[in-house]
Amino acid sequence: MKPTVKLGTAIMAMTLTLAGGTADAQHWHRHHLHYSYPHRVMTVVSRPAVTVRISNHLTQKERFCMAMAYLDTHPYLTVKQYARMTEMTKVAAEAELDAFAADASRPVKVVMRGKKKVYVTDGKAE
Repeated sequence: MKPTVKLGTAIMAMTLTLAGGTADAQHWHRHHLHYSYPHRVMTVVSRPAVTVRISNHLTQKERFCMAMAYLDTHPYLTVKQYARMTEMTKVAAEAELDAFAADASRPVKVVMRGKKKVYVTDGKAE
């Protein structure tokens, strides 16, 4: 065999080896990429994410009486405590206490103690 034929054959063999290695790497990358990074899932919410449920077994008037009875024996009422007493969510409990405080005919006021919002009666407001 002539040296040029041997050289051409060697170059051709190297080219095919490199091309096959590249194709193999691309296949491996695609194959493992699929399992390593799954497709992203998009969630579409068709209704509000926050659902406020108010306890059915007590009326608002009964809950207000509970809050006033608590404030008769304690210096202040927190949202967390009111939520426990009434079995409401904290969001619903805070909304209802804010409504009580906004009503001028009710003796409940909002007071900030540091970063914490608490509710007191008119006589105990600081």
